[in-house]
Amino acid sequence: MQAWNKIRRMPAAEIRKMQDDLVYKMVNEELAVRHPYYRALFKEANINPAEIKGVSDLSKLPFTEKKDLLPPEGEPLHPKKFVLETPEESEDKGKKKGFALFGKKEAETECSDYRFQALYFTAGRTEKPIPVEYTHYDLDNVREAGLRTFDILGLTRDDTLINAFTFAPNVYFWQMFYSTIGIGSTALQTGGGKVLGMEKILKALDSMEAPVLVAAPGYVRFALQTLDHFGFSAANLERVVIGIDYAPMEAVEKLRKLMKSVGAKNDLVQRIYFISEAKSGWAECEPDFGYHTNPDHILVEIVDPESGVLLGEGEKGEVVITHLDTRGTVLMRYKTGDIATGGLTTEPCPNCKRTVPRIMGDIERKSLVYDLKGRDGAFQFNGNHLRKKMFTREDVLLWYVELNRSGSEDNLKIVVKGTSGADEAVLLKTLEQELQAEYKVPVTVESSTLDAVADKIGMEKQITEQTIFDNRNS
Repeated sequence: MQAWNKIRRMPAAEIRKMQDDLVYKMVNEELAVRHPYYRALFKEANINPAEIKGVSDLSKLPFTEKKDLLPPEGEPLHPKKFVLETPEESEDKGKKKGFALFGKKEAETECSDYRFQALYFTAGRTEKPIPVEYTHYDLDNVREAGLRTFDILGLTRDDTLINAFTFAPNVYFWQMFYSTIGIGSTALQTGGGKVLGMEKILKALDSMEAPVLVAAPGYVRFALQTLDHFGFSAANLERVVIGIDYAPMEAVEKLRKLMKSVGAKNDLVQRIYFISEAKSGWAECEPDFGYHTNPDHILVEIVDPESGVLLGEGEKGEVVITHLDTRGTVLMRYKTGDIATGGLTTEPCPNCKRTVPRIMGDIERKSLVYDLKGRDGAFQFNGNHLRKKMFTREDVLLWYVELNRSGSEDNLKIVVKGTSGADEAVLLKTLEQELQAEYKVPVTVESSTLDAVADKIGMEKQITEQTIFDNRNS
């Protein structure tokens, strides 16, 4: 990755020229030489790597999807096919010669850039977790990406930070860890609910007088709503940084209201969009101004999720990523399954004036759109929209929905735990009426205990809570 002071103000035409050069180098100097999967793909599809001269030529390459990375039965090492070989390995296979000409010191330095250093995984919310290999070169990039997000967020070494992202072999937690280490800020790496637990996290927030809390949006909501229960104060809290999970603008506004209601010093809520396979996350300078990407690290395209056709600026579509400057696991034209409702823009940010490409709008998951069968036939149920509705309700603390099938018809069962003081009977009745009117299948709403719902959704156990359970094929 290059100098951020240069990249963040680089004109769009220069960014595209830089990405053209990086695409050519990645395809011809890395993938064609030492990437087992793409090297074989080029040969099988009769693709001449030399013809991939820049971004516009990427359309000649097929998309890579999550299913391509999943190991087939009996092939547990299949994900290694997406890992760049070290120069010694590719030299041994006769794919490239002459590294000794550069001298021992230079050869060792270059080889070390390719050697395995760390193994992180995807979250595993829609498929089995996929291993993503990092070299020290990649970890340096994670640190740099983290420092850039801090710059975009406006965080400095003077900000005391509570990192409540779940401790896991995942880029979510570790980018925040490397960010705080790199900038030299005071930070408590709590490990989230599964390590420190809610009560101790809130105690740390209070006793350390920390102005910044970083966590998944649902966890922040739960924390702010249970402050009184645990007897702690948020008087010094100034900003919340949310990431990992679905965070529409409605969630931002909900959290701002909650911060005001608990007496926080300020009500600033900012978002980071993480993609495990991108090996990094991207921040917004202010909500709704777009996720500011790193164009020297990852190329972002927005395509029609069905046809794969490249879309124009501002058009809603699926986020596709291509690694431009990585080692370890490398992916080209990888379909993330994420839908950017506002598409991509290369216009300078009107708020912070940075010129890097920005992903606009909310990020929805394709996997949360389900085909249901009702009395009037088949229709689509968008779980992203239900999550938005439930997140912003004043009378719901925790919830989940089960998709069930009875005969040939599907139905929804919503289980909720109301907020303190909420009239449970009224909550169940009004919620059932609202959802029954919106959806074309039978809807029932039930109440349950805090512990039961929290345990079901994995509030203190998982990277982020799971609120939609499809039981129709179980």
